[in-house]
Amino acid sequence: MKRSLLVMLSLLLLLPAFAFAGGAEEEVVDVEMAGAGTQFEGVLDVDHSSGWEAGVKGGRLVIDHLTDPKSFNDWVAAETSSTEITDMLMGSVVRRNQFTLEWEAAMAESWTVSADEKTVTYRLRAGLTWSDGTAITAKDFVFGANQVTLREDVGSNGRSSQFQSNPTGGPDIPIVYKYINSRTFSATFPEVSAGLLTQSGVSPAPMHIFGPLMGWNEAQHGLDYEYEFGTDEEGNEILVEIKPDGVDYSALTSFWGVDTNVRNVVSSGPWVMEEYVPSQRVVFKPNPYWYEKDDNGVQLPYLDEMVYLVVGDQDTMLQKFLAGETDEYGLRGEDYAVLVDRQVDMDMRIYAYGADFGTTFITFNQNPIEGDDDAGIAEPELTWLSNKSFRQAMAYLVDRQTIINNIQFGFGYPQYSFIPRVSPYYWAGSDNAAFQFDPNKAADLLDSIDYIDRDGDGWREDPDGNKISLQLSTNSGNTTREGIGEIFAQEAARVGIELNFSPQDFNALVTQLVATYDWNMILIGLTGSVDPISGQNVYPSSGNLHMIEPNQAAPRRAWEARVDEAWVMANQTTDEAQRKAGFEIIQREWIDNVPWVYTSNAANMGAIGAEFGNYYPQPIDGYEIKYISDRIYVK
Repeated sequence: MKRSLLVMLSLLLLLPAFAFAGGAEEEVVDVEMAGAGTQFEGVLDVDHSSGWEAGVKGGRLVIDHLTDPKSFNDWVAAETSSTEITDMLMGSVVRRNQFTLEWEAAMAESWTVSADEKTVTYRLRAGLTWSDGTAITAKDFVFGANQVTLREDVGSNGRSSQFQSNPTGGPDIPIVYKYINSRTFSATFPEVSAGLLTQSGVSPAPMHIFGPLMGWNEAQHGLDYEYEFGTDEEGNEILVEIKPDGVDYSALTSFWGVDTNVRNVVSSGPWVMEEYVPSQRVVFKPNPYWYEKDDNGVQLPYLDEMVYLVVGDQDTMLQKFLAGETDEYGLRGEDYAVLVDRQVDMDMRIYAYGADFGTTFITFNQNPIEGDDDAGIAEPELTWLSNKSFRQAMAYLVDRQTIINNIQFGFGYPQYSFIPRVSPYYWAGSDNAAFQFDPNKAADLLDSIDYIDRDGDGWREDPDGNKISLQLSTNSGNTTREGIGEIFAQEAARVGIELNFSPQDFNALVTQLVATYDWNMILIGLTGSVDPISGQNVYPSSGNLHMIEPNQAAPRRAWEARVDEAWVMANQTTDEAQRKAGFEIIQREWIDNVPWVYTSNAANMGAIGAEFGNYYPQPIDGYEIKYISDRIYVK
């Protein structure tokens, strides 16, 4: 990291998991003057009123990465340790403008929407090319949707987002993708959807690689996704995928694993992988076929190289930034005092960009073991965690202010909803409706359901005499979550509930959530968005990240049915008043039934070397430093 004695400071910024960006070309800045306009002394705001600077080619950017990836295959990756890498390799048909957050063309040069607002037709740019030199056509987009993402044997994390409610009743049905010509394809929704561009704005899949791997070819099998309706073992009507003979979609699940030669992973995005050394680094080089150029005709990315250092934990991240081994660092609250007075000697700046759009919460497993499938949670834990009053009692034990003061060092905001406060869909009544920290009310609720200390040992037992002892997990190395977990476990112990807190590997944690379901309580987080429609795979009962019981054929609980209905209300319309009403219902249900309880949002702050230009992050997932890396340049 360049650290010259002369201080040519420019706007910069960064964030631990979201968006950030610096600004126009600022000259020498007096550190004592920094902080005007922010609530944190010595910290600058990010200015999104300007556009991209004209950069120059060359240079290297090194950023940190918490854990090793689990896969290099974006279609099967379900954890950020993988997707933060694979997203660098993915182009999209449309995107939101980094500054205005309005929709703009990306790999598509234009799009049109039908009169009934159910079909969007995309016209691709001419000359799109995979990083191996193969042409990208509309078939790659349709193939990616119909023959990869929608195929249940692939197990794509994005599969749920490609289904919509059936207008005639019954199971959800998929968006219909159709090939028109080499540069044109369409996506038709069963009903009007607020997510028309969000959900159809897909990335292409390399048909020339995936097709032969699966034993699929267009002439024999066609591009369409075919299905019929049937019933499950409980008599519920379900959608049944029609699988072409001889096609093995499951071949994709282990393809491009972490043992692959990364140079063989093709890219449709601005970067290609050059090297992966486990537990050390991932190295990216510019994709020579990337279509995008700046206003002066200079091909992006500007940088010659981008490196992710795998560092293991947040304390090590800070030390590597202080040592000059990385070029940017997302601050925790405790890091502010360490860095704020070092901006001149380190030739860097600190920026704030609002509350983190992500969520951090404690979720409760309610997934029963059924039939011969041993995935799920056993008794008596299932009974405890399925008890609404028990979950509400646990919600009373989340001490948000202590978390903000002690873990985030005052740099945080209490959180009560999955929707960010700045979103137009945030329900203003969330703060008052949520269960505020009150251990006495927690104890009273536990008493009311006869979870009491029956033997005088200080721990509560259920009516059958079982000591209420549960496992609480989070991902190791995330010191913020580890601190939150310890505070929560301590409060639980004070009211007689034993929580055995044990951080573990992040990828193992995700496997429990989406595959084995063998957990009790997990402290984890999700990315956020201005528009909650991005949570299609989380909040409806059919979502693969519904967590408490994913992939339900029909909602098992009455409140989940109400959420599913409100989800349709909020998202099968373009009427903003109706959307807000639907999301208010969901937030009310979520707060009252406590499938999980939220903790706090960290204040987004970041530090980055002054030699880098074009840092304009937004506090939204997908708009942080890694996703604007094609515009970053060294001055």
